[in-house]
Amino acid sequence: MPQNLLRCGLAVLLYLLAGIPVALAGSPQQQLLDTAQGFYSWTIEHGNEVSKLEPRIKDISGTSRFYLDTSTLDAYTARLMQSGYFAPDFPAAVSRYYKRYEAEFSGLGQETFDQLKHDGRGPMMETEDMDPFFCAQEYEYKNDFVSGMKIKSAKWRGQTATATVVSPYQWETKFLFTRVEKRWLISGFCVYK
Repeated sequence: MPQNLLRCGLAVLLYLLAGIPVALAGSPQQQLLDTAQGFYSWTIEHGNEVSKLEPRIKDISGTSRFYLDTSTLDAYTARLMQSGYFAPDFPAAVSRYYKRYEAEFSGLGQETFDQLKHDGRGPMMETEDMDPFFCAQEYEYKNDFVSGMKIKSAKWRGQTATATVVSPYQWETKFLFTRVEKRWLISGFCVYK
């Protein structure tokens, strides 16, 4: 019994020294934050290579038309899944996002394409104008940026949770989580919902 008490006291002391509130340490809220921060740390290391697989808008040579090339969609989501931070239903959320724009662009009439060519085409999807992982304008993200993230709010409903993660720049990103075995994994975030 005294050994268990000593271990418990030592654990509390370590959390206090690390600056982690004892009530938060190991809590479901901390588990959500750990998953989000783990994903972002992975992104710092692998984001550039994964971004190259992201579906992109491509012009059709000799015309004013363009389309969303989703030929890399499966490779893109597979690479994200390899990080180990995503729930099995996450690829469906990514697919919904790009398929919606694929359908929208294929439904545009020639007059609209001509007008866009004349006026200049700006970003047609959010992911053209922001980092698709950090959900903001591109900056040089570092580990201290990730470690400075906090949970602003979190709600649980059975095996799912929703959390708003706030960065040191006060950007807020909504994450959807699913409990898979003993881990909270990301089932959606940012534009991928």
